[in-house]
Amino acid sequence: MGLVAKRGVMSKLYANIGIGHENNWHTLEARVVAAAQCNADAVIINKSTPHLVVPDEKKYVAIQSSWGTKSYLEVAKLSEIDVSHAQAFTELCDRIGIPVIWSVTDTTAAEFVKEHTGCTTIKLHHDAPSHTELCDFCHRNFKHVIYSWRHLEFVQKTHGVNRRNYQIYYTTDAFPPEPEHMDLKQIDQLLYNQYLVGYESRDAGLFPGVCVSYKGVDYIEKYLGDPDSDNPVVLTPDQFYDFYQ
Repeated sequence: MGLVAKRGVMSKLYANIGIGHENNWHTLEARVVAAAQCNADAVIINKSTPHLVVPDEKKYVAIQSSWGTKSYLEVAKLSEIDVSHAQAFTELCDRIGIPVIWSVTDTTAAEFVKEHTGCTTIKLHHDAPSHTELCDFCHRNFKHVIYSWRHLEFVQKTHGVNRRNYQIYYTTDAFPPEPEHMDLKQIDQLLYNQYLVGYESRDAGLFPGVCVSYKGVDYIEKYLGDPDSDNPVVLTPDQFYDFYQ
């Protein structure tokens, strides 16, 4: 199932359920179930290594959290999905029958996914701070890799004209972006160069993300959260189902 694309092909719809789960199993479970009920074709879950990706100027800033007042780095570590929940998450998705795509920011996180999940498709996070090493590791260790468009230089150098076993996705740096800064013509250029293209929609609400389906992209990724979410980028289950419809 999916969105009707201009080229007569169905664009798949992926649910990124990784925003603000805080490694809470009931939250993770509820989001997987919601994604399946909303007819998502796959769920995307994020994995990072906080001490590698949190900027130095933020690491020891005190913030309020579910665990009380702690440093930004401590909260980030507590919020990361751990081994037991990663394995339970994999088993739940297998049981429901919804594929899992892990989005990683660094090589240590990719190693975690390889060791503990049995995942075959991996996505390189658009904001990965050191992407050359990460690209190389994922290329060598996973069956299918989803690269950000900012990784094109590596893709062209490594894969050449071979377009199998990977695809490219476009997204914006801003979260959410201003409409005039979305630069969606980049998708047209990728399609013109015959890449298999996805779109990570960081824009708020349903539009213009839903309109990208008419470009003929392979998939659209939207963020799915809780019913009381107040983040404009993160759709509630009802909103996500409206997007699917």
